[in-house]
Amino acid sequence: MADLIERRVKGKTYFYLEKNIRLGQNRWKRVSVYLGRKKPPGKELGKKKKELEKKARKALASIYAEKLGRFRFSFLSREELAEAERVRENFLERFGKLSEKKKGEFNKNQALEFVYTTLRTEGVEVDFGDVETAYTVLQKEKGAFVLDKKVIISSAMIAGFNFLPKIRMTERDVLRLHSIIMSSFDSKSPGQLRDDQRIIARFNPKTLQSEEIHYRPPGPAKAREEFSRFFDWFEQNKDIHPLELAPLVHLKIYLIHPFKDGNKRICRLLFNKVLQENNYSIVNISKKTQDYFEALIKSVETGNEKHFVKFCHKAFLAQVKNKRL
Repeated sequence: MADLIERRVKGKTYFYLEKNIRLGQNRWKRVSVYLGRKKPPGKELGKKKKELEKKARKALASIYAEKLGRFRFSFLSREELAEAERVRENFLERFGKLSEKKKGEFNKNQALEFVYTTLRTEGVEVDFGDVETAYTVLQKEKGAFVLDKKVIISSAMIAGFNFLPKIRMTERDVLRLHSIIMSSFDSKSPGQLRDDQRIIARFNPKTLQSEEIHYRPPGPAKAREEFSRFFDWFEQNKDIHPLELAPLVHLKIYLIHPFKDGNKRICRLLFNKVLQENNYSIVNISKKTQDYFEALIKSVETGNEKHFVKFCHKAFLAQVKNKRL
């Protein structure tokens, strides 16, 4: 927030707009814009506020220049990524001050919210209580068994989420991850690449029907080839900034649609795998389901990755910047 500052120097009054940017514990950066000898009218003040924000973004970009220099990026500006780095560091600082019990509770809630949102987004009618029960069941000794189908489905997704830190971005491990999260759907060939043609559909509010979008994933043989090539692409592009790399991983897997079902679940898990490996908090990108699908489909249909990358950056800032711990 910008503050209007009035200063008197040798009997003369001067006005400034100032903003303090928190960089970390006891670390601040102050930026200011000179307004003149008189307080400007509202319209002029609005312009000065925009000037101050621009100056603040440039100041952050300068501070994080060395860190950002390690990465390639194409869709987000240096200023946008600098703000993300600041948010990431502030979050890690706050998280690091929590007790081990509080950290455990936070991580549990993160997992529950992610799994609940992911399943609901895919049309699985689970309640939050089903996901909580599944989480509790997985903490018990092996052999604990629950018959409720919704709890079993939730348990599989939680197991997949917990499996992320143990896998590498390889074809073998991603197939294993799919076999875990789809383990209760035998007809969907868990852990196997599809042998049929898939389409991507969305709901049309005008016709009240589900309609195929203006993009069709490759046939099964081509999909297998592209799925294998994806891992080569990933190895060659790990120097892309995580907030661009994670959305690109999601998009590329989604375009291939390598599985009969569970494609978006895998995409969102791998999205967060990239963030986790780079010390970023997970992002529940499908929390605002309609916005998520609009950005995703727009990038798919236009072939412009920027739409989805921008959406994911915005979701990261919204979810992490003021995250209650």
